[in-house]
Amino acid sequence: MTQKVASLGLLALTLFLSACAATTEPAVRAYLHEQQAYSEIRKGQLEMAENDLKLALRDNPTEPTILNNMAYIAFKKGNYQKAVGYLEQARVLRNDDNDEPYILNEARILMANHQYPRALVLLSLIEPRRTWPHGYRKMLAKALIHNGQNARAMAVLLEKHDETSTSGLSFSR
Repeated sequence: MTQKVASLGLLALTLFLSACAATTEPAVRAYLHEQQAYSEIRKGQLEMAENDLKLALRDNPTEPTILNNMAYIAFKKGNYQKAVGYLEQARVLRNDDNDEPYILNEARILMANHQYPRALVLLSLIEPRRTWPHGYRKMLAKALIHNGQNARAMAVLLEKHDETSTSGLSFSR
């Protein structure tokens, strides 16, 4: 009974969001489609989420977070090149100076696909910065090890460097 009530509630919310999306400005419609996609991603409904994100992109083609989530879906489907392409677009379109989430996500994809030299080049963009995002040190060390730079990896792991908390985008949504 509770599950049936929850399903009816979700259906009502979906219908409400659909009605709102049809009558609002493009940026608002994009946001509503993106929120629906987040819900579908959490449920593992990647096809539905991808369709909602495509609608969101149609309404707001310059929003990097939509592209980040398209990259996640492409990655989960095993399409690494497409995922990297989405993240490269997101880095170009970002609306602030924080490119680190996109760099880290792209490096994760490259490393998952055993493209360690490309991942190392990408991660090297962050290395000279005063603070490093949380988790960067280990990713860099792994890329260095897979590129035969064990001594440098050890130095990176032992070095004292400020780390910031991850702000924003990750593939763990």
